[in-house]
Amino acid sequence: MFDDETPVAWTAVRSGEKVVAADGADIGEVEKVVGDAADDIFHSLVVKRAEDGRRVEVPASRVKKMTERHIVTDLDAIQAGALPAYQGR
Repeated sequence: MFDDETPVAWTAVRSGEKVVAADGADIGEVEKVVGDAADDIFHSLVVKRAEDGRRVEVPASRVKKMTERHIVTDLDAIQAGALPAYQGR
């Protein structure tokens, strides 16, 4: 999926990038990347969910591919709907 797009590092991910489920269904858009740039540790993405506008957190372990336009997760629709609300850091 999105094989014609250039892969990027987590530090290059920007607000507004589309976040999609494993089947390509729209989850929402990136609002914030949570990580420690000094130690190169990617923790999670804060995503504004398309379905209801809630800010949810997608753990780094669920992110499978990052490109300049899309973030692909391994989540299905049910898992995406059950993502925890972002608590802030």
